[in-house]
Amino acid sequence: MGRTTKGFAWLVALALIAPSIGRADSSPPVQLTGFRSWTSPTSTRVVMEFSRVVAHVAPDSGSSPSVRIAIPGEPVALAPGVPTVLQVHDGVIDSVVAAIGVDGARFHLWLRDSLRFKVFSLPAQGDQPYRVVVDVTKPGGAVAQSEKLANIATKKNKDRIRVVAVDPGHGGEDTGAKGPRGVPVLEKSVTLAVARALIDELNRIPGVRAVLTRDGDYFVPLHERYHLAERMKADVFVSIHANSSKQRGSGNGTEVYFLSLRGAGDQAESDLADRENAADLVGGVPPQTENELVNILYDVKRSSALQQSQLLAESVLDHIAADRRLESRGVKQAGFVVLKSVEFPSILVETAFINNPKEARLLKSHDFQSGIARQIADGVKEYFKKAGIDLRDDVKAGAGN
Repeated sequence: MGRTTKGFAWLVALALIAPSIGRADSSPPVQLTGFRSWTSPTSTRVVMEFSRVVAHVAPDSGSSPSVRIAIPGEPVALAPGVPTVLQVHDGVIDSVVAAIGVDGARFHLWLRDSLRFKVFSLPAQGDQPYRVVVDVTKPGGAVAQSEKLANIATKKNKDRIRVVAVDPGHGGEDTGAKGPRGVPVLEKSVTLAVARALIDELNRIPGVRAVLTRDGDYFVPLHERYHLAERMKADVFVSIHANSSKQRGSGNGTEVYFLSLRGAGDQAESDLADRENAADLVGGVPPQTENELVNILYDVKRSSALQQSQLLAESVLDHIAADRRLESRGVKQAGFVVLKSVEFPSILVETAFINNPKEARLLKSHDFQSGIARQIADGVKEYFKKAGIDLRDDVKAGAGN
């Protein structure tokens, strides 16, 4: 009997003997509403989404060639369109099988080897439902990533090039904002498309190398985004996002942010910062402690990072504003976590309002994505000139992925 057959036998047997834990017969069954995986350079994440809180039985962490998770004691129904098998085959996880029934649910992950894993749950957050999550560490993934970043930093010093870190907002289970009814588009997809177009534009500038903080659909914690940029010795950090307002279909235009030490200027800016900063909660990362935050802000006050960030923001927005399809909403400040590094000027570009049907269609358009990427790149180039930073015209850095 192969391991797949044995796995199914285990699932079926466990489902048959799972105890029924006192529940009202009239209560509706919990639904498995989502079942998917994401692969990053350092790990693979499997997420099981449920319509309400469930109790799961599994080891919290360990090292094993397989991981088994049980949701015992109550009926579990499968929502329409949700698969029961994930064929991952990414070098970390081979496949994941779910057995759903009247006595609960069983999930079996088959790994490529005996790998480190951890299992945890995440509460509902915004549009995200209650989730049970398995993170499996990719062997050598962290080392390979560190070597890549170190190579970028070494090449920067050797060739005297300027490194631009481009950060596509959100990713993985953190979808970001969503398009309105009739315009199916997710912020995480738009930001990655614009960011990829942006590094292509930046890498055409002699003496510049552009690198992504994520190059796929996976979650990266906010602090890790700017730490990645720090480790590659970036000269500039540009985070790409799409805006959204609380009122359906309202809001329009582009705005560019740099860090504020005093909080946002108005309630809308505060709400926006809160929404973007909630990404870590969606991905299961606790916020920084207050002491860390105080220390970071103290360091920022002692640096020229804010002044240079403002100059960068103004240069970028000037070029975006030339596109008459978008209203310029100005350069603003707010307390975005992703902008808190003191090692380089940092900006966050809210490209357009994804909840506005007209602008959501623009954000889906390849022409618009390429156009705004070109405008941002022109703004970055102008910033280098205004800041008195020379670009070597005899060096073509090439692709930075």
